Amino acid sequence: MYFHPIEDPDTGQIGYLLADATEQKAAVIDLPPRSTELLRALLAERRLALTHVLRTHIHPGVPMNCAALSALTGATLVLPEGAPVPADCAVRVQTARDGAYVVFGQQVLQILDTPGHTAHCVSYLWRDRLFCGDAFDLGSCADAGEDADPGLMFDTLSGRLFQLPGSTLLFPAHPLGGRRVALLGEQRLRNASLLTGSRDAFITEMLSRRTPAQRRARPSSATRRH
Repeated sequence: MYFHPIEDPDTGQIGYLLADATEQKAAVIDLPPRSTELLRALLAERRLALTHVLRTHIHPGVPMNCAALSALTGATLVLPEGAPVPADCAVRVQTARDGAYVVFGQQVLQILDTPGHTAHCVSYLWRDRLFCGDAFDLGSCADAGEDADPGLMFDTLSGRLFQLPGSTLLFPAHPLGGRRVALLGEQRLRNASLLTGSRDAFITEMLSRRTPAQRRARPSSATRRH
């Protein structure tokens, strides 16, 4: 297995290149903007064929450089179920459904449905590593520029992700508290005060972080339960 993080120093966004070194098949998760040439150089250096371009989530209105990468390489674009796909997207798209798998060479990624940061988010589990996008970005609930739903985030964290082994390694799309990799058990302890209470209390706390203007601009669907 070949594993290489790719970070954009300007935005702090982190993508991940994974490959089966034996069969020379590769997949990339959440590739940052302006990183296409770097990725292509890494693929050429290792003589890897890119078979899948995966996203954990998409924000409406944000250009999808991943579609261009798929068109350039012939790789399948893997998007969360329900995520917006541009009408002019001409590449092959695979829907990332909960419980399904992405296979490249002899490597297997399990798809976990993890909404909250947006309504349509997934994480990819490979052995003891979870590529989780912004699933642990609790601050996003107070950001009017995001599509976060605190109710869904509570459900995902308490009912799904924190049920995984504490030794699971988290690889986020942005650093968590300045760290580029963290243990799930550490995050569980760090957020215990927020998540050991009720769902309604969590929602109230997250919504209290929004300004009145933010609340008017983006009402929460917090009452929805899964």
